Amino acid sequence: MCSQALQEKKKNIMSKIDLSTHYLGMNLKNPIVPSASPLTRDIGNAKKMEDAGASAIVMYSLFEEQITHEALELYHHTSYHEDTHAEALTYFPE
Repeated sequence: MCSQALQEKKKNIMSKIDLSTHYLGMNLKNPIVPSASPLTRDIGNAKKMEDAGASAIVMYSLFEEQITHEALELYHHTSYHEDTHAEALTYFPE
């Protein structure tokens, strides 16, 4: 019985604590904001985080740097052997 009374008292105290905050122009009920990570790539995981109490989630974005990086990577892979030719005997050791 003592344990149950203690839990009730704890519940009453916790319900009076205000963790609300203002972040990036949004009013949040608590400061728990998971950042962009592999976990936030999947919408199912985002829903689980919301159910666990996250008041906002930072999702992955597509920035110009990512587009540029992918374009350069594609260029690298498509132009990797453009300076080789059939007469390239200098590639072999003498």
